[in-house]
Amino acid sequence: MKPGTAYPGIVPLIEVAGVEPRLRQLYPFTSHYNLNFSSFTSYPWSIQVPSIDPLHDGRFRVRRPRSSEVIGFANSADAAVSLVVGNLPAGLGPAVAHD
Repeated sequence: MKPGTAYPGIVPLIEVAGVEPRLRQLYPFTSHYNLNFSSFTSYPWSIQVPSIDPLHDGRFRVRRPRSSEVIGFANSADAAVSLVVGNLPAGLGPAVAHD
């Protein structure tokens, strides 16, 4: 991909993630063509949740937080969000501002 090109599947992915209550309490942002979720509402991000990469073939890759380790692949945005939710850390609270 190059700057100015659309992310494949990013809009449906953001829409599905925005409906999930446990992800909606976090701060979503895109970076390097993937969707991330932070426990902080501004930079520097606190990423404790898996990220989702929309792929050109229509699938989605879910990776461990701040890692290239793949948790799994999904054929739909719904399935990708389910993988993320299934790997949320215990006790994760809503996103907060930091000092």
